[in-house]
Amino acid sequence: MLWIRRRRARNTELSAAPPAERLPDLEFLALVKASLEEYAPGVTEGAELKGNSLISPRGWAVAVAPPIHGGGHHYELVALPDVNIQPDVPCFMECAVAMNGDPRTAADAWVQTAGACLLELLDGHEHFADHAGPDHERGVPGWHSITSGAVAFGLDVSENQKLQSAVLEANVLRRIADTFTEDLESPFFNGVKVFYGGLPGRMEAEIRVNGERHDVASAAMAALNLPEPTVFTAVRYHALLLPVEAGGGPDPA
Repeated sequence: MLWIRRRRARNTELSAAPPAERLPDLEFLALVKASLEEYAPGVTEGAELKGNSLISPRGWAVAVAPPIHGGGHHYELVALPDVNIQPDVPCFMECAVAMNGDPRTAADAWVQTAGACLLELLDGHEHFADHAGPDHERGVPGWHSITSGAVAFGLDVSENQKLQSAVLEANVLRRIADTFTEDLESPFFNGVKVFYGGLPGRMEAEIRVNGERHDVASAAMAALNLPEPTVFTAVRYHALLLPVEAGGGPDPA
């Protein structure tokens, strides 16, 4: 199924307002909690904000890690589906960026992409993200994928929608799978971020695997010759790639 967003995912039009100052970790996680609750009512029941983490009594957590890249408006979020798996708790990382100066917008974008993958990993019934087996036309060969919708943000809503559609129709991860799948090391799940955005003539294509930029895959995505918008526009989505035996169920038709 090809889709752009679920529930209240937004086409975000950027304002010209100057960026706000970076919120303390717990204040930003409070926004993430509110967005998760709006996206999936009841999911944050009993969850508490402690230290640098949002911790659910159901075993999942979201934490803020020390900044790795980007400026002061980046929040490096770590999703932990089950903190009871010890000693090495499986997790995946994805940044949230307040590009329009509004940290709530950054929290929403994270929830609608990486957060949707977290929710779907916990739920498993395609309520929050799509599943595809390795032989599916939108799957990744050798892996079971859980893929979020795409979130776009930019200066023009129409350009946002056009670029969203173009990125999804490009079927990026399947087409460039042979450039990065050998680097998927986790026996639980591997987080993959797809980003395409920028100004006309200065577009950036980026693939991040388990939080790290993958140069070969990014170059392969750039070679797909995706269309350029007429004004600043960016699109991102997130996928979790699981070993086939961990994906559960038959290959979706």
